[in-house]
Amino acid sequence: MRRCFLGFLMMLGLVGTAPAQTLDAVRQRGELRCGVFGQLPGFSAPDLQGRMRGLDADFCRAVAAAVLGDAEQVGFVPASSLEAGLAQVEAGTVDLLSSNMTITAMRDAGRNLTPIGVLLYDGQAVMVRADANVASFAQLDGKRICVAAPEVDGSLGILRNAATRAGITVQPVVTRQSGASLLDGFKDGRCDAVTADAAALATLRVTDLPDPAGAVLLPERLSREPLTPFVRGGDERWRQIVTWTLHALVAAEELEVSSTTLDAALRSDNAEIRFLIGLDRGLGARLGLKDTWAAEAIRQVGNYGEIFERNLGEGSPIGLERGLSDLWRRGGLMYPYPFR
Repeated sequence: MRRCFLGFLMMLGLVGTAPAQTLDAVRQRGELRCGVFGQLPGFSAPDLQGRMRGLDADFCRAVAAAVLGDAEQVGFVPASSLEAGLAQVEAGTVDLLSSNMTITAMRDAGRNLTPIGVLLYDGQAVMVRADANVASFAQLDGKRICVAAPEVDGSLGILRNAATRAGITVQPVVTRQSGASLLDGFKDGRCDAVTADAAALATLRVTDLPDPAGAVLLPERLSREPLTPFVRGGDERWRQIVTWTLHALVAAEELEVSSTTLDAALRSDNAEIRFLIGLDRGLGARLGLKDTWAAEAIRQVGNYGEIFERNLGEGSPIGLERGLSDLWRRGGLMYPYPFR
């Protein structure tokens, strides 16, 4: 009688079914399905050999290494827009979305999504021609600025608010394009400047301008853009795994454990290091993983600093400063949860 009554309530939608167990599905499939933008170098874009490269791509690889023991067991699923990527997560088409996407109230509220933490602290910036003699945003009074349409992202509203705060008037040149196409008006002279997230502009400056040195980013940031990966809501175990993988990468950098020093760390007597890399057991079992899950992510992909430097940092073609994405001890905002 009780079983029949519960079945009747489930048909009415009054009792939910058990959430999909993403960890089991990933293991059975033997592959992590990771949603990415796939068209922005430094974050996610294929190289000449077709291998997906970038900060977002490497974070996906770190999760695959933690869960499957192999960073290469990832299938990348590009999404043509921000909304399409979020819909893929909700539908279960991907296990994880890492797509240089800002967490906002409207992207979280009312959706079956869970943000897992900040992968990069960014902010909307403005890029101008180097010979324009413009050193600050306040000097753009009356200037034409290329900006994405509201249905693409929120850059237009942020630009207008920043102009109001600065007491200037700007002329938005609105485009429905994103990525490299955002620069078209800037390159052909229809715009005096272009605005988007700073990391994206730094990437596009290098990859899509014929003379990267001919353009500079102004120092101001017009907004706060915490870029975060997302997982589907309702699977708490999977949220914990992805969240703690991110914090493991940051903690490893803070503890000076890298892909090249991991073997030496195996002899460490530091309690937090030993717990992080699985010498002292406990966390792996609670997550449903091997105790060496974090060690595999670090060994195969690197700590957060290595990943940033390889894809976006000053040693990469993009040459982006760490800024707010640096460790808290160096004046940034990156602060790992404690491993104990």
